[in-house]
Amino acid sequence: MKKILLAAALILAFVLPFAAQAQGQPDCKKLEEILNTKAELKNGVCKAEIVRENIKLALMGKQLSPETVELAFNFSFEKVDGQTVVIGELALLQEEVNPVLVELRKGKLDISALHNHMMHEEPRIMYVHFQGMGDLEQQAKTIKSAIDKTSK
Repeated sequence: MKKILLAAALILAFVLPFAAQAQGQPDCKKLEEILNTKAELKNGVCKAEIVRENIKLALMGKQLSPETVELAFNFSFEKVDGQTVVIGELALLQEEVNPVLVELRKGKLDISALHNHMMHEEPRIMYVHFQGMGDLEQQAKTIKSAIDKTSK
């Protein structure tokens, strides 16, 4: 019985990673072209990040790096059932929120959250979370169009 269980565990350990890949993988190279940033494929998920280095942020009167306060645009793309799922977060200046939301909605991406991460930061930063399912290229172009509404 132990041999059967061990054999089954080994088969599952070998087959499961390939079953996920059978769905296909998102085209990270296409994302890099459209979003003009590096994208990394890991476990079938293509992740991209654009750090907002142009914004000088102070928290409680102290200047902090953009990495410390997650001042970035982050996206994850995964192929599921022949479509691409995208989930993302955008760190935005307050005045960028409405124009960015308009672009995301135009591209049929759903807004799942709008909130702050910090208190007493200057300038005020709001975080928009979004998600969608469909065509990778169309999603990436929508995200690029939304980013173009920011000071980058």
